[in-house]
Amino acid sequence: MQPISLLQIAPTLAEFFGVHLTSQLRAVEQILTFAYSRKPIPKVVALLVIDSLDYRFYSDFAHELEIIHDLVERDGLLFECETVSNHTTPAIASILTGLLPESHGILTGEDVGTSNVNSILEIMEDEGQKTAAAIETKGAKPLWGRISYVFPVDDREDIFEYDDLIKKHTISVLDKQDLRLMFSHLRAIDRFAHRDRDLSVAAKVINENMRAIANAVGERNGLLFICGDHETHLKDRKAKQALHGKSPATVPLIVCCP
Repeated sequence: MQPISLLQIAPTLAEFFGVHLTSQLRAVEQILTFAYSRKPIPKVVALLVIDSLDYRFYSDFAHELEIIHDLVERDGLLFECETVSNHTTPAIASILTGLLPESHGILTGEDVGTSNVNSILEIMEDEGQKTAAAIETKGAKPLWGRISYVFPVDDREDIFEYDDLIKKHTISVLDKQDLRLMFSHLRAIDRFAHRDRDLSVAAKVINENMRAIANAVGERNGLLFICGDHETHLKDRKAKQALHGKSPATVPLIVCCP
């Protein structure tokens, strides 16, 4: 499988929706061919970033992530993507802009809202196509007044409650017939990895949330993108990488029409 880069997601979406986005990388032609082959051509895209879902995690927890694997098996596309950062904020900014962290300048939570670079969400809005985002409150604030639908969710100890709210907002806005692009961010795997808790539990919850979201996208005859943002933060794996000098993990990108 030839790896692509997370930086190619935004250019691919820009090409599909016919808007201009500046990036050093090109759109993924295989995804565009897949999208254009659908009858009718999808009018809405949902982009779901699952925090800390790297390719190894996707493979190791295939049973717990059965819905995502099933979406691939049912005429979906699966790519292995090179990452751009080991941290969430710059990685997601790169997914949404098609630029490396040193170019978009969003390296920490404090940088959110300070960059002059527009995301694909804002670019599409400026071109008259409505977009939405369901993300943590700090990341949502800069989007208020810039895109049509913003759903901020406060961070909390109960990460399952957090992800459930993200899911519900995602499903609710997919009912909007004028919506063209939805971006959402699920975080349970990342929280469990950082706290050394049972990752299979987090994977099962992510799976059920994706089941509901995929059904909602399917009802709109939409296109669904699912991807990780960076490698799973596991202490034993980091130690082995440091010892053997291994390259950063890759993350999956799934593109399907549920």
